[in-house]
Amino acid sequence: MEKEGVWEYKFTVRSFDIDKNNNITLNSISEYLQEVAGAHANGKGFGYKQVIDKNLAWILSGIRIEIDRLPIWDEEITIKTWIVGNNRFASRRDFEWYNKEGKILLKASSNWVLLNTDTRRPQNIDQMKFDVKILEDKTATLSEVKNSRIRFDDNNPMKHKVLYSELDMIGHMNNTKYIQLMIDSYKLDFHESNKVKILNINFKSEVKYDDKLILSTKEVEENNFVHILSREDDSIVSCQANIIWE
Repeated sequence: MEKEGVWEYKFTVRSFDIDKNNNITLNSISEYLQEVAGAHANGKGFGYKQVIDKNLAWILSGIRIEIDRLPIWDEEITIKTWIVGNNRFASRRDFEWYNKEGKILLKASSNWVLLNTDTRRPQNIDQMKFDVKILEDKTATLSEVKNSRIRFDDNNPMKHKVLYSELDMIGHMNNTKYIQLMIDSYKLDFHESNKVKILNINFKSEVKYDDKLILSTKEVEENNFVHILSREDDSIVSCQANIIWE
């Protein structure tokens, strides 16, 4: 359902969306954001179903999630999403999640790039016909997606090889798996006493099946961590994230 450019999606948090503490996982949040974005875009005529025949695909280049409270198992949720604006090569889409009483639980902003699936190069999105109201003055998060460029050495990085189950429909590692990998790098006792407050992540280069990855981590302030995921063979950074816990 769309009203004045804002599209709504309702769902109930399922048992396989949650962690051992009955909270929805950050990975599941990211999956829902992408599903809702895709459903809205497809319904308006510029989604994956419309662009794939032109050898194009929408690629998530960055996302920021700000959490007030994590939804829990069996909780009824309403997601609202809208497009904030478009420039030559990127489109910004924002989200708000509400409980059944109408209270905001979390907010998110995302940047999307239109990619040619043959050349793997960004395309000018002006060619798309956006039959949707652009809400330039309606932003969900306190800050836009930030592109962090911090570099550091990690003497004990986490290593990972990309698996088949981690690939998406265009053959590279699904960005939700990047988030899952980072969350899994924290110890159990840390998860028991901390919850994610803010995630800011930028996806910089593709990762494919069997690629060997290195995840480096640095705590820059108390409970404020920077993660860099790079390919072991050539040190090219595939993504960089900042996770703040509370």
